[in-house]
Amino acid sequence: MKNILILADGIVAKHFLERVVQNYVTDNEYFVVYYDEKILPEIKTENFRFFKFDPTSFVKLSLLFDEKFSQVMIVMGNKIDTIASYENIRRLDLNISIVIYDKWDLDINDQNVILLNANEILSNRLMDYLPNVPIIAQNVGLGLGEIMEVLVPFGSTYVYRHIGSIEQKNWKIAAIYRNNRLILPDPKIMIWPNDLLLIIGEPKVLKNIYKSIKREIGQFPIPYGTNIYLFINMETQKNSEIEKSLHDALWLHKILKDKKLIIRVINPTSVKLLDKIKSKESKSVEIRIDYTLNNDENVIQRDINNYKIGLITLYNTLFENRKIRKLLYNLKIPVFTFSSSSIENLKESAILLTKNKDLEQISSTIFDISVQLQLDLVLYDVDPESEDKSDIIEHYENLASIFSKKIKIVKSKNNPIRELLKEENLLEFLPFNKKMLKSNLLRIFSTDPEALYFKLKKFHQIFIPIG
Repeated sequence: MKNILILADGIVAKHFLERVVQNYVTDNEYFVVYYDEKILPEIKTENFRFFKFDPTSFVKLSLLFDEKFSQVMIVMGNKIDTIASYENIRRLDLNISIVIYDKWDLDINDQNVILLNANEILSNRLMDYLPNVPIIAQNVGLGLGEIMEVLVPFGSTYVYRHIGSIEQKNWKIAAIYRNNRLILPDPKIMIWPNDLLLIIGEPKVLKNIYKSIKREIGQFPIPYGTNIYLFINMETQKNSEIEKSLHDALWLHKILKDKKLIIRVINPTSVKLLDKIKSKESKSVEIRIDYTLNNDENVIQRDINNYKIGLITLYNTLFENRKIRKLLYNLKIPVFTFSSSSIENLKESAILLTKNKDLEQISSTIFDISVQLQLDLVLYDVDPESEDKSDIIEHYENLASIFSKKIKIVKSKNNPIRELLKEENLLEFLPFNKKMLKSNLLRIFSTDPEALYFKLKKFHQIFIPIG
């Protein structure tokens, strides 16, 4: 049993003492110093000892220190009395732990003092009742926001995703509450609408995770960024490619929920074509022209650092530059590569199914873009007998039912690349993984459909980052 000294005065002290008597009376011996009997609890138990004198009296307080206290709590209604009581305790014991009720923003630099800021605690509690605000554990752990609970909304991008498919870097899903039942997380468990997730991690990370969980389909390019970026290198690109890229980027900007289209032109060669690009400038279309000789990678990296880019667009011939492809992979931002086919005629989103679990991880972005572009989804399950892809198919079917999107599954034992090349007006989605960074020679001899993406360059393609 530990001895706790409580210096008490004011209405907060009264409520505090009542709570202690009602809930926590068995484990400690409490020594309560007071001078107003109105604060005393109606019920007094045998492990409470009360002393009526001024808590700021050093002489009288020193007499109590014949007892060995493990902690002192100062709960006073007056700032001067609070500071005086603290100073008296420190004169009597330099190291004892002190907890102080603080509604005045006290400036006490003492490693053995815990200041409970009443204004901050009350404002945080009020915040808990606002909609779409994360509930942070106040009395557990550090109380800095490293423990948080999040209610998963019906249209969340996390709905019907397996826990194992969710990248959890610097944070973890610690528990799931579903139908008043605790579920301990397992990689195979799927998140359902209205699940309450208990998450732990770095406070700054959790704030972003909270926003990500609450984000509903139809907001892309959020959460990657808010703007679309078109990159043009007039020295290496044909005029027809540049004009097609300009047209397609403007079309995407019109359809998607981005704020701005940033067009970067380097190494200008044609004044006529440059004037055409400049003519597209508006409040939501920003033209940036670099007249100095530059290489592609340096300019792209610089622009990504300066703008809130959520989608990078460029013609597919530029994407075939291995240095550019490696840079784009490292940026971890979705990349849309334009082809010669008409972007307005797109009818379906296409995915070549493999056993790759990355397909589940990028599903929310696929549905987000498909919803905005009004495209139905086609899953190409090639060689269905060699690999069981039922989990991935089930995942996409669940999401399709939520967002009222048509989904079609095409099964075939034929070569997947040849099978897809028969189609028209497809937007192909691919996980942007390291397979795509291989040299051209190694990719040619690969049998992996994802590594052979370049054989499908007749289609517009989106490469979505993983991890």
